[in-house]
Amino acid sequence: MELLFGLFAGLAAGSVFALLGAGLVIAYRGSGVINFAHGSVAAYAAFTWDELRDMPSASGIGNEGGSIYLPWFDPIPEWGFLKALHINNLPVEIHVMTDPPAWLAMIITLMMSAFIGLLMHFLVFRPLRNSPMLAKVVGSVGIMLYLQAVALLNFGAANRSDDGFWVFNSTSEPITNFVGMDKNLPRSTPYLAAAALIIGFGAWALYRYTRFGLATRAADENEKGATLLGYSPQFLAGLNWVISSVLAGLAGVLFLHKTMPNQLNLYVVSALAAALVGSLTSIPGAIAGGLGLGAFASMGVSATSYEWWPDWLPVDGVRAFAPVLVVILVLYFRGHKLPIRGTVGLGRQPRAPATKHPVIGVGVGVVIALVMSNIFISKWESTLTMTLVAILAMLSLVVLLGFLGQISLVQWTLAGVSSFVLIRLASDGVKVRPMDFFVVTGPGWPDPLAALGGVVAAVLLGLLIGIPALRIRGVQLAVVTLASIVAIEDLLMRNRPIMGTAAHTMNPTPKPEWFGQYVGALDEQSNQTDYWKFTLFSIIVVALAGLFVVNLRRGVTGRRFLAIRSNERAAAAAGVNVARTKMLGFGVSSFLAGLAGVLVAYKMPMVTSEFFSPFVGLAMIAFVYLGGITTVWGAVLGGMLVGGGLLSEFGSLHFEGITQAYINAVGGVGLIVNAILTSGEGISLTVTNQAKGLLAVMRGKTPEADVVEEINEPEKENV
Repeated sequence: MELLFGLFAGLAAGSVFALLGAGLVIAYRGSGVINFAHGSVAAYAAFTWDELRDMPSASGIGNEGGSIYLPWFDPIPEWGFLKALHINNLPVEIHVMTDPPAWLAMIITLMMSAFIGLLMHFLVFRPLRNSPMLAKVVGSVGIMLYLQAVALLNFGAANRSDDGFWVFNSTSEPITNFVGMDKNLPRSTPYLAAAALIIGFGAWALYRYTRFGLATRAADENEKGATLLGYSPQFLAGLNWVISSVLAGLAGVLFLHKTMPNQLNLYVVSALAAALVGSLTSIPGAIAGGLGLGAFASMGVSATSYEWWPDWLPVDGVRAFAPVLVVILVLYFRGHKLPIRGTVGLGRQPRAPATKHPVIGVGVGVVIALVMSNIFISKWESTLTMTLVAILAMLSLVVLLGFLGQISLVQWTLAGVSSFVLIRLASDGVKVRPMDFFVVTGPGWPDPLAALGGVVAAVLLGLLIGIPALRIRGVQLAVVTLASIVAIEDLLMRNRPIMGTAAHTMNPTPKPEWFGQYVGALDEQSNQTDYWKFTLFSIIVVALAGLFVVNLRRGVTGRRFLAIRSNERAAAAAGVNVARTKMLGFGVSSFLAGLAGVLVAYKMPMVTSEFFSPFVGLAMIAFVYLGGITTVWGAVLGGMLVGGGLLSEFGSLHFEGITQAYINAVGGVGLIVNAILTSGEGISLTVTNQAKGLLAVMRGKTPEADVVEEINEPEKENV
């Protein structure tokens, strides 16, 4: 009976999965892009609706309401002397009217969603239409980061709740004794399911019986053929982006009475599972998949109430694992049948040049880091070590995304697994510091062995996640890894029976000692995370990792990675064992991510799973892509740019009001611009090319000749 009631109760969440999944199908059919920012569009629409309808309560709490915030922030600074100039800033807030009726608020919210859809098409995906798949995935990730950051800037960080409207509300009396089960079902649940079915039927009829739908299907099956028939694929793509975004806005508004707007960002994981059930082409399939997924997940949650259910499978983990299971099964058994969109052209992959003098380059970096460590005060010493941690995590992305071309979004989460496993293995049931709130039990391994155990756990989990890459690749692998992030966080990192009693909150880290030397970041005397031995330890680890990655690219393994990135079939024909090489790439990348997790555990007195949240990991990808995804110096630059890094902290110190939200918003924009203008080569290679061109001109040569020579160099190596 519990399972049957769970099936019906899950239709509420299933309805939003269904609508979001249908929107993903429409966007994919119209432009060939899987939009990872789809949940963020729904979240921004939900914020817009709530802001329009928000009114002060009887106690005076609340906003005036009736305003909308355009999806950008004011880029004109008001720091220092600039305040006196009274520059007319870019408009952001527009007051519509106080307490607008629900129908008007709905129209305005859906218009905002359509506007965001047009911006995504014209500013991002249209310029990226002929770019490699990695650039398109990075573009959608950039939009996700940007929309989240702008929502935080415009609407604030306070949690919001909404009672809903009409039949979609949380204030109506529930349906008592539902179907004789002696349980109460929220009254809005059947209405949500009915709305999903009706809207899904309308969208299906639009694409099935109209000329616009016929043209979209023609462009979906063969963009070149549709162009020859006189259809404009880009015009069709723009309209489909509008429709897709409107569906996302509808989902956000209808479901807002059951959740908070910012929680809609990660609903894209379940929406992707629903869209894959429909093979990315069928709107009815996506609707059925979304409703079924919601029911399946709810039944799993209901099963946890039985006595026989094991304690090591928490409720949140079961709910998060349901979409992962659906995604993996669909992609593994039907991944080869999913549509591949034919495009007019395809851009080149970013170059991955080999470094000629790696020891000199790494040596210079070590010297600079040591000098900084000696001249920095406490705060900047801590910032330096945070930069080193980010560089090490980004080196794992350089190997996997830059060299091997496997679009994995899970590496930062693997660092979290390594950190949590290290804490559990090093703990012995004794309170580490007086400030600790919890005592973690464990075998009490020596710190080097515990660190090794954490790294091994990250490698094993990384290899497990890499298994689907043997059958799928590209954006499909990105879908699997994005879904895995949420499941790993809830199933492993927050799992108290596995990771200890403090896994769900502030997990106390050990006092690490290597060969009799304390190498933790917390200075017991000053109570600051600026201990010089940890800085030295981090510099050594990062330097060795950087040298390893550079030599990996220069060797035979690096050339095999690049061959697979370029063309897997051609690499196999040339004698490369694609499966073994892929698993090696996942293992190496996971090893580096595990090392980053070790440094995190040694840097902080307490670690929480929020530090390894999906959005932090996506920000890592954004900034390493901005710095240069194919070079070690790109990882160094990305580590300095990311929130908490040297350059971002310098900006926060010298410019008033620079917050993490501004940094993420600028990072998202920079990520998109980089994908469009440099094909993903990033700042490092762009600056290098400009410097080489300038030197060539000074020597009386043409820059083009040097560029051609550099591009042909990898081909000579393969010969």
